[in-house]
Parts: sequence; structure tokens; C-alpha cells
Amino acid sequence: MKFKFCSDGDCPLWALAGLHALSSLPALLFRNLLHHILEEQPDDGIMDILKDTNLSSREECARAAAVLRWTLRQAHRCACTGVQLARDLLVLGVPRAHAAALAEAADNTRDAYEANVKSNGFIINKMTGVSASPGPEGTVDTVQLTFKSEEVFTGEHITTELLIDKTQVKDLLHELKTAYNKMNDIDLE
Repeated sequence: MKFKFCSDGDCPLWALAGLHALSSLPALLFRNLLHHILEEQPDDGIMDILKDTNLSSREECARAAAVLRWTLRQAHRCACTGVQLARDLLVLGVPRAHAAALAEAADNTRDAYEANVKSNGFIINKMTGVSASPGPEGTVDTVQLTFKSEEVFTGEHITTELLIDKTQVKDLLHELKTAYNKMNDIDLE
């Protein structure tokens, strides 16, 4: 079958199995779990929420969190409304209360997701610094470029060092200027 939240494709088996495992939870417990995940609280709290269920192992708690995060992220990425998400989940056999909770969560978090995409959507890593220095001793006509960046989604700081020939630096600079000029020529209106 085709599901909007799965890019108009079929639901992956691992997600389907995870959703069905969560179906055994009482509606209130499911909502508490979903709220905990939406608040991005530590995953250890998930074990506390699921401690008296058949999903109490560390692996089952991790699967539960993963499938809920994936379902919401997919709904956002595929521009799937809460109503459509609920319909798709009901077809997959998810209980009505669980589908409604996920649909409500998708609608409530959509604005924050879209704002994040608008500000960081085309950024893989946010550049925080660049430096150039002569190549290490023993190299001829080289430059060591150091790029410092921050991974947008994890916040991890990354340092990348490149050793390149000086003629490549000139070519790189020329290409960057060309790209910059082309971007300025684009009419964004």
C-alpha cells in the first residue's frame, strides 16, 4: 500500500513492527511516552515509563523511541497533515487513540520543524572558522587549510585539515568566486 508519511510508499517492516508493539500500550501511557520523546528528555526516562510493560528492556525502549521519532520526522518531511497521518496509521492497524496522539503531535511540532528547515535546510555543517597556514616541513608549495564547523543537527564541533598544492588554492578561490557571483545573479523574488 501507499502511505503519505512514507513518501507515498510502503511502511518499512521495522517501523510497522515497532508501531504494532506500541499498540499494546494503554492510551495514557502511550501519550506519556510520546510527550517524553517530544520534550527530548533523556532516553533513560523511557525505561521508567515502560517499566511495567512488555517493552521494558533497553532494546525495546530504544525501538519504541526510534519508531515514534521516525514516524513524526517522516510526517514532517513528507508534508503529511495530522489527519492524513492518522488515516495512514489506522490503515496500518494502530489503535485510534495512538494514531490521534501521533497526529496531534505531528501538527503541534510542524511549525518548529519547518522553521528549522528554513534556517538550516541546506546546511550540512555550519562553518565556524577557516584558517590557512604554510604546509608542514618537508612539503613543497603546499598550504594547510583548517576548517572548523558545527554539525547542524547534533551540534558536534568538527575540525578538518586539508593539505593542498598552492595552485589548487588559486583554482579553488576562482571557483568559489564564480559560484558566489552566480548566486548573486539569481533572482530570488
